[in-house]
Formats: sequence, C-alpha cells, structure tokens
Amino acid sequence: MRPHLVLFFIIAGCSGGDPTATNPVLIYEDAFENSLDEVDILAEGGTMVRGFDAWLKLSPKLTTLHPRNEAEYAYRDCEEMVDWFHTVSGDDNLQRPYSGLVCQVSKETRFKFDNGRWLLTDRSRGLSYYRIWKYNN
Repeated sequence: MRPHLVLFFIIAGCSGGDPTATNPVLIYEDAFENSLDEVDILAEGGTMVRGFDAWLKLSPKLTTLHPRNEAEYAYRDCEEMVDWFHTVSGDDNLQRPYSGLVCQVSKETRFKFDNGRWLLTDRSRGLSYYRIWKYNN
C-alpha cells in the first residue's frame, strides 16, 4: 500500500466523531451566563448541515439559568416547542397537557435568514431545554 494512503486511513480512522455534529459545551457557553459547572448537560444534539441547529437538555444545580441577552426573549405558547423537543429528545414527559412549562423565544431580526433561540423551562422537574438555529437561505 502506498504511504500516503496509509496516512489517510490512519487520520480518517482517528478523526473522532461526526464533523457535522455540534459542540454542546460551546452551545451552552454561548447561550447562558451561568458557568458550565452550575449545570449538567443531560442530552444534546444538532447538526451543521445546511445551516446550524443545536439543542440541549439541562439540569441546573441549585441555580436559575440566565440566558445571555435575556431581555431579547419573549414569552410565548409552548405547543410548538413541546412537540419539537419531544421529537428530538424522546422525553416522554414533554407531552400535552403541559402545566409548569415556561417558554421563551428570541430572534435576531438583523439577519435576513431563518434563525432563533428557544428556551423551555420545566419548573415541575427542574429541567430546561434550549435550541438555537440559523439556516442560510
């Protein structure tokens, strides 16, 4: 076998993970003022294919989460968020009826492409779900 092919297979085999996957630590640090040691990231997912879409399921440790730019978030109905987070996380506790949930949304209006941030807080279970997306049209 040619040396450059051997090197290629070694590098490809050791590349470690999906290059289109999102980094949950970076997503968290971009989203919240709280330090990472104040929460547990219970689940995460996302992709950087045809834009960017990432989500986190968080369990704060004896603290309240403080989103960056908190004043830009508006409260809204939870139906769409509950359905979306239930689909991606498989969390059976995220189904209707949903009392105890607080849902907020933020959108960067200066961008011409589809973007946003969702924050769903389940006060009864002490969990939060966060999503950020940016789709270039």
